[in-house]
Amino acid sequence: MCARRSPPAWLPLLLQAVLLCPALVPAGGESRRPNVVLILTDDQDVSLGGMTPLRKTKALIADLGVTFTNAYVGSALCCPSRASILSGRYPHNHHVVNNTIEGNCSSKAWQKSQEPYTFPALLHSSGYQTFFAGKYLNQYGSEDAGGISHVPPGWSYWFALEKNSKYYNYTLSENGRARNYGQNYSVDYLTDVLANVSLDFLNYKSNNEPFFMMIATPAPHSPWTAAPQYESSFKDVTAPRNSNFNVHGKDKHWLIRQAKTPMSNTSIQFLDNAFRKRWQTLLSVDDLVEKLLKQLQARGELDNTFIFFTSDNGYHTVSPVLNQLSVRGEDNHGLPVTADHKTMESGSSPCQSIKGNSMSLTLKSLYLFGDRG
Repeated sequence: MCARRSPPAWLPLLLQAVLLCPALVPAGGESRRPNVVLILTDDQDVSLGGMTPLRKTKALIADLGVTFTNAYVGSALCCPSRASILSGRYPHNHHVVNNTIEGNCSSKAWQKSQEPYTFPALLHSSGYQTFFAGKYLNQYGSEDAGGISHVPPGWSYWFALEKNSKYYNYTLSENGRARNYGQNYSVDYLTDVLANVSLDFLNYKSNNEPFFMMIATPAPHSPWTAAPQYESSFKDVTAPRNSNFNVHGKDKHWLIRQAKTPMSNTSIQFLDNAFRKRWQTLLSVDDLVEKLLKQLQARGELDNTFIFFTSDNGYHTVSPVLNQLSVRGEDNHGLPVTADHKTMESGSSPCQSIKGNSMSLTLKSLYLFGDRG
């Protein structure tokens, strides 16, 4: 079994590994560098069944590739975790400590000291076409962060959400120009918009260069707005009644002890409803994954593309009082990570997939993408 590692530190390293590892070069004597697609959800847990609604994703990625069973974040907050994913550094080194400008989230200091050295910027400098669509950092687009016109270095195509996750009535920076969206499902629902611009990129990109895509969905983050066709899904689903559900943590951290127990019926109904709505929003992500992989298959590019599916952090539904990410624990820090490529044996462990030539590979990866102190 793999040792427990934190995805913010090893995700850029892993992406670099698949690009350098000779064993993963496509068969048949081809020398093409592989493409990489990273699908990033927002606040998706694994320990409370967060992958359950994603049947297509499981069949198309997890069942055909590998699943990282011990995947954890260094900080269970959106912006610090996303900064780690992009930079390969832990929060104490990239200095993004919370979701505010004052906490260095998408601040001018971040833009100057970290953004030029993110792994997508380095991929771009090595000849990759780079595409981003979705939620970037929580304060992206704010006036103090340079506004919508700011496009981080290294991105060939940029479709970034202004600030935090929404499903309707939002603004995207489309290559530095603001475009406002409304509340018409057929043209405005953000998860579907991200799917459509991603398919457009695949259709119109250059076929002479490899590509990297990062698609960051709003789901399953609040306000948990499902697509109309999924609003009635999971009617009988409730938040898991684990052994710690509705139990006072009198011997736990002081924040845990603030929870009022036993919870009122209203609080329990709120938790069940939130849990159900989170799953409903993920059904549109499942559709996105299916569309994307079908398009790659139709274009003959799927076999030369690594697909990674993960989240920025986990989530928990123990109590409305504690319905926040900064609480320490397995639910918040653990997250789903699956990957697929034709060179990955179905059902294999990630250790087996990348341990060959691990010493020299790790040294190269740490130098280029690792935690640089």
